[in-house]
Amino acid sequence: MAPSVDSIATSVANSLSNGLHAANGGDVHKKTAGAGSLLPTTETTQLDIVERILADAGATDQIKLDGYTLSLGDVVGAARRGRSVKVADSPHIREKIDASVEFLRTQLDNSVYGVTTGFGGSADTRTEDAISLQKALLEHQLCGVLPTSMDDFALGRGLENSLPLEVVRGAMTIRVNSLTRGHSAVRIVVLEALTNFLNHGITPIVPLRGTISASGDLSPLSYIAASITGHPDSKVHVDGKIMSAQEAIALKGLQPVVLGPKEGLGLVNGTAVSASMATLALTDAHVLSLLAQALTALTVEAMVGHAGSFHPFLHDVTRPHPTQIEVARNIRTLLEGSKYAVHHETEVKVKDDEGILRQDRYPLRCSPQWLGPLVSDMIHAHAVLSLEAGQSTTDNPLIDLENKMTHHGGAFMASSVGNTMEKTRLAVALMGKVSFTQLTEMLNAGMNRALPSCLAAEDPSLSYHCKGLDIAAAAYTSELGHLANPVSTHVQPAEMGNQAINSLALISARRTAEANDVLSLLLATHLYCVLQAVDLRAMELEHTKAFEPMVTELLKQHFGALATAEVEDKVRKSIYKRLQQNNSYDLEQRWHDTFSVATGAVVEALAGQEVSLASLNAWKVACAEKAIALTRSVRDSFWAAPSSSSPALKYLSPRTRVLYSFIREEVGVKARRGDVYLGKQEVTIGTNVSRIYEAIKSGRIAPVLVKMMA
Repeated sequence: MAPSVDSIATSVANSLSNGLHAANGGDVHKKTAGAGSLLPTTETTQLDIVERILADAGATDQIKLDGYTLSLGDVVGAARRGRSVKVADSPHIREKIDASVEFLRTQLDNSVYGVTTGFGGSADTRTEDAISLQKALLEHQLCGVLPTSMDDFALGRGLENSLPLEVVRGAMTIRVNSLTRGHSAVRIVVLEALTNFLNHGITPIVPLRGTISASGDLSPLSYIAASITGHPDSKVHVDGKIMSAQEAIALKGLQPVVLGPKEGLGLVNGTAVSASMATLALTDAHVLSLLAQALTALTVEAMVGHAGSFHPFLHDVTRPHPTQIEVARNIRTLLEGSKYAVHHETEVKVKDDEGILRQDRYPLRCSPQWLGPLVSDMIHAHAVLSLEAGQSTTDNPLIDLENKMTHHGGAFMASSVGNTMEKTRLAVALMGKVSFTQLTEMLNAGMNRALPSCLAAEDPSLSYHCKGLDIAAAAYTSELGHLANPVSTHVQPAEMGNQAINSLALISARRTAEANDVLSLLLATHLYCVLQAVDLRAMELEHTKAFEPMVTELLKQHFGALATAEVEDKVRKSIYKRLQQNNSYDLEQRWHDTFSVATGAVVEALAGQEVSLASLNAWKVACAEKAIALTRSVRDSFWAAPSSSSPALKYLSPRTRVLYSFIREEVGVKARRGDVYLGKQEVTIGTNVSRIYEAIKSGRIAPVLVKMMA
């Protein structure tokens, strides 16, 4: 067995602060109109943000779109949970929209881009047929690749080339919200056609690729626009089936719309698709960040680590970056009350500390300094996307009713969205890096403070439990490193040279969502392993309760009065030091080796005393045999007891216990003893990791993380 917790960590600093993590949301949660009302403040934490997203996404009331108060949580609710939406019943909003439409009507004799002129590099053409021009716009943008037959749709063939339905729903919500601002001359009836689609569960099938997010996401938004017009070749998803937009409109008793001047351009010329995918990707990254922090705390416990690494003096006082302080506080709070982590400084003499790692390695000790800047980037991304989705007009040209002007500009350029995704994706990769290094240290018998090699519950010669996961984690981390590369450096001139610069925001958001998926695999792997580790530590602590009295008894039995407290202390230190070095040995070999080394400590401690070789050998053999029998007994009792399903509960902190119980009880992933020992094949390791992965991807784990940190 492994040494006791206290014997491993002989020196540590910790002074935990009292009190729980307080939410300081500032104005971030206000749902009133006005610039900045939805944006994080300097006091806003990532936990505040996730709590707000979960609250808004799970709300049951209707989302009222007014161009100012749509939150990212609302977008998530509409996209993933089917929250209903409507244009707000404000007379002011409707008056502005009607006024913009009327103003545009007065300009139809003028040269207005996209209304009487051609598009992009073809803006040197002119027409008086404004209605047909909008049809021509959709025609040339409906150019993406999708399945060509309903049979293909029915069988799911080719749908890998379409956007996730949740992204399309989010995009429709954001687009309506933007158009309610009254800068775009798109009628209420058109906006209500979009909200009717959302509320009746009609989601257009939109190609995954084909936009550079320059003049907005032209092609994807064209598929949405074409659907509400009842285009004969538009396909939608409704009631679990895929059918034509015409059929869906008839099925739900709706009416197709006919687009007026600029309305086609107003629908397709915007950043809504990029902003939708970015919102969903950022939401997932926020949750993964909280999970990375929770895993850090659990790994500190599994490694009998130092809570002092998160002391307020190191973060609040000496290097007060706000998000570094936040991460340190989260981990420190998660460790409060842990019987695994070492909480108090015990200064010892140099000779008593020899061979003991004085402080934790970087992946644990420096985690606030590593994760803090990543949290900062994500909070900034949240502010940017809150503006983009909730309070921005993103098409061209734009109507300034106050000054009776039409402005031609570049409001559609999605660089703000793309930039947030570049930073978020890098943060995701770096979260993966720290998780990987924490995980591999925990699996490495030479670094894991006497945990079994590969976290094997039985003899490591026939149990390599987490070795395959070690390799898989390396694969995930390598892939994350590749995905972290920037997308924005690959911009190509497009559209007759007119779109010579472009944001590639949707591509970047897609890559970020992909990185989230890979990180979810890695964190699921880490979570599976760390829970096995804390369970093995629990077994170790149960063993220690009987082992230490056994050592005392056998010393006195074989050496009598010579077995003083000082002698016993030296022998015990020798035993525990050796157990950290031979944890890749099988049970019998390990204990014989340990007491062979410990015999040397006895000889040194009893130097000058009359002790026979026979008594030394008898002591060594008796100790090894009793330790072997004790270990087997503890193991068998451990696995046979009902508590074996959750053995670490009484040692974990009250907060990490929440996540542990969720995985062990609700997800149903238990500690593993091994197929070879049991003589039968159980559910595979991969299936258990998959169950954890599904709990992450489905969002089930998010409220668990909030509960344990709040």
